[in-house]
Amino acid sequence: MASGLTVRKSGALRPAPRETVFCKTLVVGNSIAAYTATLAILQAGGQVCWAQAGAQDLVKTLNQQQRSQQAESRFSWRKGRRISPWEDATIMSQSQQAFWTHWKPQPALPPAPPAAPEAAALSASSPASLPARQSKENQLRQAINPYLQSQQLILIPRGLPVRVLYSQQRGQRRVHQVVFQDPTTRQQFQVHAKLILDATADGFLQQDLATASASSLVPEHQLTLDETVTAVQQDARGTFFPDTIAVVMASGLDGRAKPRPLSVPLRSLVLENTEGFLSVSLPGCEPSLRPVFQHPRAQWALGEAAGQIAARAAQAGSLAALRSAPNWAWTLQQTLVRQGIPIFAFDDIALDDPDFEAIQMVAIADVVRTMRRRDLSFRPETPVTKAVLASALARLPKQPALPTANNTAPLSDVTPYHWADQAIQTAIATQTLPPETDTAFRPYKVLSKRQLLQVVQPLYPTDTVTLPFSPDDTPARRRHLSRSLYPILQFRLGS
Repeated sequence: MASGLTVRKSGALRPAPRETVFCKTLVVGNSIAAYTATLAILQAGGQVCWAQAGAQDLVKTLNQQQRSQQAESRFSWRKGRRISPWEDATIMSQSQQAFWTHWKPQPALPPAPPAAPEAAALSASSPASLPARQSKENQLRQAINPYLQSQQLILIPRGLPVRVLYSQQRGQRRVHQVVFQDPTTRQQFQVHAKLILDATADGFLQQDLATASASSLVPEHQLTLDETVTAVQQDARGTFFPDTIAVVMASGLDGRAKPRPLSVPLRSLVLENTEGFLSVSLPGCEPSLRPVFQHPRAQWALGEAAGQIAARAAQAGSLAALRSAPNWAWTLQQTLVRQGIPIFAFDDIALDDPDFEAIQMVAIADVVRTMRRRDLSFRPETPVTKAVLASALARLPKQPALPTANNTAPLSDVTPYHWADQAIQTAIATQTLPPETDTAFRPYKVLSKRQLLQVVQPLYPTDTVTLPFSPDDTPARRRHLSRSLYPILQFRLGS
């Protein structure tokens, strides 16, 4: 490739003409998504071949993004005020936050003389002549250098994809190889992989695959503007999908709409009836949504999530095997969350919050989410009432069957129009949360941490020895609610 990061000559692979390189996972492209996908696979312990097809300059792209980020006028969903850097950071992953904390844009530099092919594997200019630029490249390069030295990463800097090879049987397509051409010698070589990630800036591999198969390739789920951004104008977030693997900020799509989190399901990266292929840098979506995914921060999020998925797929044997496991989506989302990747967007739960994982996973399972649909706040310190607990218990998966008869007397303080009426009736019928008297449930009674544990502890697996917090008579907060329910979800949904 002509520009990007600089690597040592010993770290680059130059396949011989007509040679076939075999690997478990192949990442194709020189986009930010390609870089973060590669790094995520390596950090997860996987092996990867990265073919840096294309001439995108990552340093230049990131500088432009940082300048535009500072110039943007964006607003918080919290009380209409301007969004703060802290709130903005909560939408990003831990690795992306760390990257932008240390990244500072530089003035545009004059073009440098052409470098020799050996020295230009990942750089547009000579490090000696442009030391400032080298420091930027160092920030990106240092993360992958150890993997180059250990040969966990195979880097192919000089290869342009020209054709995607696949087999098809009974309507099922299996992508298994990409043919590349050396731009200097014009000779071709092949890379064979069990899983291929199309991280090219324009989705070239998917386009070639569609041409080769003489059919229009569609994703398993195509994101639409209506369901993800503008379905309900007053809502702070778009649709959340059961297989969501990333969240990005969508802005500039409607002059009247505020920026809001857009959830990306794994199905939008997977083509119908196609195995061994992920569309990373450009998920399946309406044309109006494409600018959202071209944003560098969105590219970072997509690549990082896809890399973690690829590493898990390699462990399972294939992407199909990964997706066939029981409760695979929740288990995969747990892996992403543990890497500091937010899946459900909150603007008041920082990545270093001690309950970040519990709050994320309980929200993903749709057990405890936001109190109001018009903002992104979780409100972790709000006290927990009996009605809130009843509602959360009713949402737990794999609930026991209800008794055949319910002979409880009508409640004087819970009418059929109460927002938690059905959940309260269920809690009483299953004897998980009894009323205070024969006719009063007291739905707005604030529970103590001791009372909360008394209700949920019988639902824990029998081998649980450590409680999520110390029982005492202080009020239980929403963070305690998520923390106390998380072990139950792990037991019922964990692999």
